Amino acid sequence: MLFSADDLKEWLVKYDAEKRCHDSFWLSLNNYKTEEPDEYEEYFSNFDPSKLVLKIQSVSISYLNYPDLNYNHVRVYMPIRYQDKKIGYYELWLAFDGTVEDDYFVLE
Repeated sequence: MLFSADDLKEWLVKYDAEKRCHDSFWLSLNNYKTEEPDEYEEYFSNFDPSKLVLKIQSVSISYLNYPDLNYNHVRVYMPIRYQDKKIGYYELWLAFDGTVEDDYFVLE
């Protein structure tokens, strides 16, 4: 299955990918706060949500597990900017049927 840019835009709307990426980010951030409180404080001390900027920067299609190419995704990439600097990224991997297969919450 190949996507044109227009097909991809339709797919993103159909599966509400932008909202799901943002919602999944917040879930991951809350899990991070609970599971790694000391590290969380290093990045987000006195957390002020108004200083957090989350905008999807790119969407890509990946065909992985060459040569079988049977692990395929639409990848939604969103830099994490806090207090005017990039501190990491969040990436949501969706299968072509719209199910979430993986996500990455990475602080640099």
